Amino acid sequence: MFAIGCIQSRSCHTDACPTGVATQDPVRQRALVVPDKAERVYRYHANTIHMLSEMMGAAGLSHPSQITADLLMTRDTNGQAVPFSSKETTLEQGALLGSLEHVERLPEPFASHWVAADASRFGVERLA
Repeated sequence: MFAIGCIQSRSCHTDACPTGVATQDPVRQRALVVPDKAERVYRYHANTIHMLSEMMGAAGLSHPSQITADLLMTRDTNGQAVPFSSKETTLEQGALLGSLEHVERLPEPFASHWVAADASRFGVERLA
């Protein structure tokens, strides 16, 4: 979004995006010059891939699939660097497959979100 000109005006839902990035208004869309933005998006993506390969090489990795939560760091409430694996709840592969009868085995917040999920709607509603 930044590469195509998003300035985070937080008005995406109003159809009044000042940069023309998130609008259906033809007048506002004219602000989005596609050939210019296409080149910027290309360079942004190429630089992202280049930096990913640099960081992977520095970590001794040869493929993105080797990146794990043990290798990614965050800071705790005391400002100490800790691996994401110590802070995040993870699920076993396939844990969300099957019927809802297995939901009691899911850790929170996965269980309550899984029960509240509804494929017939898109949006966020408060959990009961």
